[in-house]
Amino acid sequence: MASPRRHRPMPGLIQARFADALRRAHQVYLPGCAGHSLLFERWLQEVRDAAAKATFSGVWIPGVNRFDPCALHEGARARGIFVGPEQRRAWEAGRFDYLPLHYSEAARWFAMPGRFDLVLLHVAPPDAQGRCSLSLAADFTPSVWHGLSEDAMVLAHVNPRLPRTAGPWVTWSRLDAIVEAEAPVLHVADEVPETTLVAVARQVAALVRDGDTLQLGLGRLQAAVLSALSGHRGLRVHSGMVSDGLLTLRDAGALATPAGGMPPVCTGVALGSAALHAAMADTDLVRFEPVSYTHAQATLAALPRLVSINSALEIDLLGQINCETLSGEQVSGVGGLVDFARGARASDGGRAIVAVTAIVGRHARSRFVPQLSPGPVGLARTDVDLVVTEHGVADLRQASVDARAQALIRIAAPAHREALAGAWHALRRTL
Repeated sequence: MASPRRHRPMPGLIQARFADALRRAHQVYLPGCAGHSLLFERWLQEVRDAAAKATFSGVWIPGVNRFDPCALHEGARARGIFVGPEQRRAWEAGRFDYLPLHYSEAARWFAMPGRFDLVLLHVAPPDAQGRCSLSLAADFTPSVWHGLSEDAMVLAHVNPRLPRTAGPWVTWSRLDAIVEAEAPVLHVADEVPETTLVAVARQVAALVRDGDTLQLGLGRLQAAVLSALSGHRGLRVHSGMVSDGLLTLRDAGALATPAGGMPPVCTGVALGSAALHAAMADTDLVRFEPVSYTHAQATLAALPRLVSINSALEIDLLGQINCETLSGEQVSGVGGLVDFARGARASDGGRAIVAVTAIVGRHARSRFVPQLSPGPVGLARTDVDLVVTEHGVADLRQASVDARAQALIRIAAPAHREALAGAWHALRRTL
């Protein structure tokens, strides 16, 4: 990325200067995923009063980025596109502003000129040309960099543990102050999926063809599906985020070989173990791109046979998807779901898949409901091709309203099918 201005950074950033910069700042960019510096997090907690007038913005993933900047001081505020457990208290207190934006739109929001006056980065050491790789988190920082003014302060934690990856970078000369320190990198290991989710993954794998390009959401579903795909060949991955499950595909020989100088994997973020982090330096395996590229409709539509595979909190018999709320309570965000579903449907031979377990929770509640409760619809019924559970596949493409409902009831948990059929009969009379 081009440098807004050129000068020599001041080495040896100390906490006093860090605190002074924070006191003067009003709008602070704090990256998420592995772009979040655990060293800077500790420093923020040690200079809490300096955050009294700051508003922090970033894309913090629920269950991954567990740091709440609003907890630093009662005057601190934050903005983001997910409401996770860490943001819940600030959200209820009116100090967290939820932005209901798709990833592609969020990238445009972050790129607005003059959006931030303080940027806190976590980067790999510079190469011979003075370029500091954004390493494992190239998602939104390039958008921020695009809109950065000359007056904005950029503080960087240069961490030798971050691998230098093929992807976006920032120029050493644009950093106002740096601290070079080896520190742990944020990581989240894939959880072992339960038996039911493994069954869902097998159903999904049966829909994937050799040579397809895959997009998967983060979490246990991604790990289970990638494991189930180990027998496939010639696969490519184009995703906002990859995790340890990618190594399963690599080691099984399921990935395509580099072609035209392009590796088989394109992503914006890698989140996993040290083994995954090390693998991300392999330019024959992966390249990193910002959200403005990975989630752009023009990019996705141009990928042949793109298959998006994502999960949901709730699905109704009209085919509408809820990915944000539980019992009316905001618990997440839209993320890249809509971008990828629409991109897959625009792709030649592509398909948008929503995969879920048929029941959820200790009370075995049905994932399917007659109609979503009043509230946000994350993905419209017109944006879904296939819905998958452990009981089968509902093909909603060009299906009538009644056929869609019947297909969804057939893949619901057997114990809930009769009630769903009765509820649909009553609902159908009101439509």
